[in-house]
Amino acid sequence: MKQTKLLLASKLVLLLLLFVQCHKENNMAYEERVVVANRAGSGISIIDARSNQVVNTILIPGSEPMYVVYVPSKDKIYVGDRAGKKIHIVSPASLLVEGSIPVGNGVFHMWADQKGRQLWVVNDVDNTISVIDLNTHSVIHNINVGMKPHDVFLSFDASKAYVSVISADAGSPDKIFMYSTTSFAKMKEVSVGKDPHLFNLPGNNRLYVPCQSGQLYTLNGNDLSLISNNPFQGAHGIYATPDQETILMTNISGNQLYAIKSKNSTLNGTATPSLQPTPHNIVVNAAGSKMFVTHSGASADKVSFYSLDRGTITPGGSISVGTNPFGIAYYMRKKDVYYQGNK
Repeated sequence: MKQTKLLLASKLVLLLLLFVQCHKENNMAYEERVVVANRAGSGISIIDARSNQVVNTILIPGSEPMYVVYVPSKDKIYVGDRAGKKIHIVSPASLLVEGSIPVGNGVFHMWADQKGRQLWVVNDVDNTISVIDLNTHSVIHNINVGMKPHDVFLSFDASKAYVSVISADAGSPDKIFMYSTTSFAKMKEVSVGKDPHLFNLPGNNRLYVPCQSGQLYTLNGNDLSLISNNPFQGAHGIYATPDQETILMTNISGNQLYAIKSKNSTLNGTATPSLQPTPHNIVVNAAGSKMFVTHSGASADKVSFYSLDRGTITPGGSISVGTNPFGIAYYMRKKDVYYQGNK
């Protein structure tokens, strides 16, 4: 009987050791990175999302990197260069710039659809949007917006693109335009607050629109009808947790971070003080356990990180990157297995 118990115990220990080893190997097989566009640093910083350390810096001479997008199906990082009027294509495997795509004047926000078909790039100087075919890496359409475009976000089903636009009159409301990704025609528009940004949540098909004038609009993703309008000071950068239960948002003017319930767009608990001034853009890791935030400014050089637990934000620390960190993206990759997160 004693020998049987010892044998059983030995097998359990062996199984446990095998599980730990397999888990460790599986964990080590995946690369988790945060990519930061250093607007005044002429390049991008690559951060290990687990150790919170900068592991690479890729310089693009003469560039002004604004935003970065990782597209899983292509396994490419796309870097928007405002100074060069280009989108640079970077391989996360080689960490080399493989090519560039000429676009319009005033490259700003950009977003790719989940299927990896199109990349929409805002050009806020010539008031256009460049639509890039990600299979050919060429511009297939230029949309004349007619107003100053700002942010852009593509719907989860890749059928619609939402674009925030800035009114020339400071006293007039800004707007959200909705476009078809096949005909490129504008289908809907709606007025919102000033300096609007965008995030579309696929689970409830709501479009969340933080406005720096102090509101979070929640719109129906199908027709842009208003669901709610809640006050949030300095509402700016926005991202969602993978479980889609929490919307994370920066208070860029008040140096705070908000965790918001996606079901009713109300604050979860109280705002969290930012570790650095001017919190700008946000991204979240695949596990939904960590948030990274860029802090913009002419001499700024920090990205901060926070742990997440059921809508609670706990400060972690800060990471030194290039000058004026702006856009940010997250990816997890292993050969043909990828996870996307950008903003």
